[in-house]
Amino acid sequence: MRIVGGKWKRRNLNSSFKFKDQLTIRPTSDRVKENIFNVIENLRTGNPLKGAHVLDLFCGTGAIGLEALSRGADFCHFIDNSREAKRLTMQNVRNLGAEQNSMFTKTDILDLNQNYGVVSNVVFLDPPYGKNIGTLAISLLLENDWVDGDTIFILEKEVNGQFSSELTIVDQRVYGRTEILILKYENVLNPVDLGNSIQER
Repeated sequence: MRIVGGKWKRRNLNSSFKFKDQLTIRPTSDRVKENIFNVIENLRTGNPLKGAHVLDLFCGTGAIGLEALSRGADFCHFIDNSREAKRLTMQNVRNLGAEQNSMFTKTDILDLNQNYGVVSNVVFLDPPYGKNIGTLAISLLLENDWVDGDTIFILEKEVNGQFSSELTIVDQRVYGRTEILILKYENVLNPVDLGNSIQER
């Protein structure tokens, strides 16, 4: 696994997690990651990563948040409830020299408290499949002021997995059994037709 674009392009990342964590830590493949960021950087409203404060929720190895930093984000807040995720993420942060541009919080999504810090411009969510946690996570972020009306959400979920939100899907991609939704408030961007998602192979 590696960084696929930006200032750290081709730098390797550690994804060697303990066997017991294989079911809870599911790194996004480099191909899917590259396609996600190509879509984000070419949104009609412009590239939201430049100078952004990023939230990488269910961060796993930290690969997505570090990719965002590599491509121009100013800061990334990594959140995961796994001790192994913290170890891997912080090791990758140190290897890239990104300590001054990142922080890690070990917490469960249900314990996500009121945010008194900087609002996140871009939020990546890669929750466990099959539990509809993405819906809950986005609701908690909205309720606790982690985001605002200009925030872009990128949700990775299982194809045909449950999801509902007040946000509008502005782009939708399918890669095998993985579905990527890019979401924003309805009055900002025109939604895509859910029946016409783009299949990537």
